[in-house]
Amino acid sequence: MKFGIILGTNELDRVAYAGMHSAIYTALDNEVVIFATMDGVKAFLKNPEIKVESASSKTIKESNEDIYQHFRRAKKSGRLKIFACSYASKIMKLDKDKYSDLVDDIVGITSFAMEVEGGQLISIW
Repeated sequence: MKFGIILGTNELDRVAYAGMHSAIYTALDNEVVIFATMDGVKAFLKNPEIKVESASSKTIKESNEDIYQHFRRAKKSGRLKIFACSYASKIMKLDKDKYSDLVDDIVGITSFAMEVEGGQLISIW
């Protein structure tokens, strides 16, 4: 099965949630496609901009957990793709070299929709 995750925030607990879901779904032999849009693209910069405002985000930060370990584990499976939104990238003046190596490409919402067609969608804002 395919899962699409739309990540529209760079809040630490929500980015961690997307990473955990990616690791779990790919471990179960599913394909996962993440579409980082709006503030979500900031989580995948070479120097990520992560917000820590919620109580759960503060707890995660205090634990010093590397939330990107989940994404890296899922990427190693070969069943995770991470796309940065072309519109968000354009308005924030971000090109491919500003993103970490976790990001596969910069695409529009139509390309993401075609990639996950028939799959389940999760939206994290």
